[in-house]
Amino acid sequence: MTFSKLIRRAALPLTAAAVTLATATAMAAYPERPVKIIVGFPPGGTTDFTARMIAQGLTDQMGKTFLVDNKTGASGTIAYDFVAKSVPDGYTLGMADTTTAIVPGLFKQLPFDVLRDFQPISQIISTPMVILVHPDLKTNTLKEFIAYAKSRPGKLNYGSGGTGSNTHLAAELFKSAAGLDIVHVPFRGAGDAVSALLAGQVQMHVAALPTAAAGGLSSKMRALAVTSPGKQRAHLLPDVPTTEEAGLPGLVVLNFFGLMAPAGTPRVVTGQLHQEIAKALTTPTLRERFLSQGADPVGSSPEEFTKLFREEVERWGSLVRKIGIQPE
Repeated sequence: MTFSKLIRRAALPLTAAAVTLATATAMAAYPERPVKIIVGFPPGGTTDFTARMIAQGLTDQMGKTFLVDNKTGASGTIAYDFVAKSVPDGYTLGMADTTTAIVPGLFKQLPFDVLRDFQPISQIISTPMVILVHPDLKTNTLKEFIAYAKSRPGKLNYGSGGTGSNTHLAAELFKSAAGLDIVHVPFRGAGDAVSALLAGQVQMHVAALPTAAAGGLSSKMRALAVTSPGKQRAHLLPDVPTTEEAGLPGLVVLNFFGLMAPAGTPRVVTGQLHQEIAKALTTPTLRERFLSQGADPVGSSPEEFTKLFREEVERWGSLVRKIGIQPE
């Protein structure tokens, strides 16, 4: 063996040690500047609410700044595209929700690939949806509303957080399961759709439970059913039946909300973020804030969230094809 080869071989352990030290140093230092969490919908909806809660939790816990940046429009795809094309260094993160898994099946041409261009970090919360109607309809149960809507085909409107959003697809699933003809009215976000329901501009909205809670669940809107499985009623609405109890057992929707990073973000960064998220979700303040809004804290690992995300992309893609939903 030549002298130069001996030198190179001897240097290998030092090189590996240096890499390990550099990685550990980077992990200890991260983040060295503010981290942006990109949200594809305006304030007032569950996606924005979740982002702001976890941003505050991470800021308090790590002593570093996490900021929310709303880049709204096009059913969240403007924000998703921004995240996908960002530098994968851990300083630009994105809020993922059920809509993120829906858009690939609904829009055939997107400037990004949700399975290729994102690295899921951790699911933050899970929440059912709630079917809301304006009280002027004088319908007190889901069966009464279905009968009322069937007697007026094409006369009622429902609001959503935008074409391709989870609120849009959940309402379309409800329409399909109940055999209804109700007109879709898209808004820029779920919060705006709740405001439209409160104002009587639309007669129905299917909202994630925290979005409905943010609207006050006031006398200006009535909750008819939650989309939890079986007879698992929402602790926030113990008197509201599940869709199975209300007569639509096939209508089950559990929304996910979590953090993702651009593909290629170092695992040491995404791993640290997962650990910090899981830790933050155990703190009484953050945990109780989520529970008080009808959301269940999760804190899954990157691997668990990746598996869920891929399953949701397939599930919603199949449902879009089955029901035949088209972009509007």
